[in-house]
Amino acid sequence: MTVRNWCFACTMVVLSLPQMQQSAQAEGIFSQGGPDAGTPEYYEYYSDLPVGSRQRYYKGKLWPPRPRPTGHKQLAVHKFHTAHYWPYPYVCQDRALVESTINTQIENGWINATTFYDYHFDLETNLLNSAGRRHLSYILTNVPEQYRNPYVTSSFDPVATQARVASIESSVAALTGQQQMLTVELRTANPLWRSATMVDGTMRQAVSSMPPPTIEYQGVTAD
Repeated sequence: MTVRNWCFACTMVVLSLPQMQQSAQAEGIFSQGGPDAGTPEYYEYYSDLPVGSRQRYYKGKLWPPRPRPTGHKQLAVHKFHTAHYWPYPYVCQDRALVESTINTQIENGWINATTFYDYHFDLETNLLNSAGRRHLSYILTNVPEQYRNPYVTSSFDPVATQARVASIESSVAALTGQQQMLTVELRTANPLWRSATMVDGTMRQAVSSMPPPTIEYQGVTAD
């Protein structure tokens, strides 16, 4: 802001002080035992008043009929601050909401990325198969430490579930040489993708059922 604009703003504030004090006295802003007008405590005391016009009750109706703040109006200098720095402070709430949503999405994404599903285990022994061991190695080496928490999908057989948890814990101890390095938790979920065996079978069936390429043409005879 230029010096000229600052001078204009200061002049407007000074000229509005008498009117502001009269309107404040008319509205009873000094009747609540607040600090004296013009003091730093006075401006700090009324700095939290909400932005915008106030809703009034007149002749049985609310003016305006939509939700609006009630009570005393903002001080003139606070109105100038609001107009100059708008949409502060509401933009802070918007940013906090967006950041909270993003953090929730990131956390849920890492939970899915660190979950062991049925195809990570041998169906008979419930031990980690080759895919499960590679997945565990990925968790230990690539996942950030704050999200490095393995999850195992629960099954209807509690014995199989406990065997899978024990298999992960023993594999972690074998890879790192430390006991209880990671806490394995249970969760109920379905995989968001298909196993490699299913994808391979689907592709093989598609290739085997593909008809041989043929080109239909009509021969041209010379007259």
